[in-house]
Amino acid sequence: MLKQLRNVANFIGTLSYGVLFLTFIFQVALRFVFNKPLTWSDELIVILYVFSMFWAGAFLLKEKDHVMLDLVYEHLPPQGKRAFSIGYSVLIGGLFLWAVPASYSYVSFMMRENTPVLDVPFGVVFGVFILFLLSIGIYYIKKLIVLFGPNWKAEVGVIEHDSHNSESVE
Repeated sequence: MLKQLRNVANFIGTLSYGVLFLTFIFQVALRFVFNKPLTWSDELIVILYVFSMFWAGAFLLKEKDHVMLDLVYEHLPPQGKRAFSIGYSVLIGGLFLWAVPASYSYVSFMMRENTPVLDVPFGVVFGVFILFLLSIGIYYIKKLIVLFGPNWKAEVGVIEHDSHNSESVE
């Protein structure tokens, strides 16, 4: 079932970015080839860009796909990596979940304002931001559960070769 949900998320992300791209090409062709600029295309592109970026951040990117500065982390022993991972999971996950109520309140408030051309409520445009915050927060809660469980070494990149020797994954 999770694989099907991931496929649906991939489809939605691909579809939104594909429509964005086709709208951009259509806009360029009409503006520069036929000298008939569109009034709605810029707004649709911005809406789809916002949606695509937050959707991908929420459901498609893995933690390892994000840019990380791990100069110190990579040189820590397994217990140090675990402590570091717990710390940043609490910090990042906590901040994202802490931001949900205020962000939801603001997005709800923005339902009264619409985009100038397409007349889409701004609450709809930025509603995906709430999904983004929740998704990242829940991801770090799940990560904390693993870090406090028996399989924490796999989470921090340590492979057990035998009971006396462990090595870091590169």
